[in-house]
Amino acid sequence: MKNSSDKKDRLERFVRDNRDGFDTFLPKDDLWNHINDKLHGGIPLSEPAPNGKNKRLHNRAFFDWRIAAGVFLAVGAGFLFYVNKEYGVTRDPGVALKVPAYAREFNQYNVSIDQKREEIIKLTRDNPELYKEFSADLQDLESSYKNLRSGLSNAPNQEALLQAMVRNLQWQVDLLNQQLNILQRINKVKKDEDNRNAPVI
Repeated sequence: MKNSSDKKDRLERFVRDNRDGFDTFLPKDDLWNHINDKLHGGIPLSEPAPNGKNKRLHNRAFFDWRIAAGVFLAVGAGFLFYVNKEYGVTRDPGVALKVPAYAREFNQYNVSIDQKREEIIKLTRDNPELYKEFSADLQDLESSYKNLRSGLSNAPNQEALLQAMVRNLQWQVDLLNQQLNILQRINKVKKDEDNRNAPVI
């Protein structure tokens, strides 16, 4: 311990005694240019601008990274376009990524379900209680679909589970079709009643 402490004290004394001598050795003005030549093969980091100020040029490595990033983005966008065209964008992208062969089928069912649900919302604006009943029926099927989907990753028989998921989506579409038929009949009856009760001029 004494030996390292003694060396430290001697070094501190040496630096303190020769401080003025250290300050006289300043780096040359062209040191950075020399370092740049060694690192980048003479590509200038800056060049004088017309107004006398230095203007930073793009470093070759920086330029190469921009090109690589652009290529990466283009390839990524192309891949997404291909996946979208081949398999369709689904409301459930997790399933599409796990089993892309079923993605188009799941997408068709999900689009149909969304369209029919929107139509039911429009037709039940005047009758929110009926909409709540219809929604409750559909939620049962949706919750069982979610349970099936959550077991997809570790299912021993993935094909059977996928078939059950497809069947569930078919049942959702069938249920929505039945609900739409009921709503259309109700609206037709209301319209007929309104026409009968309308005063004749």
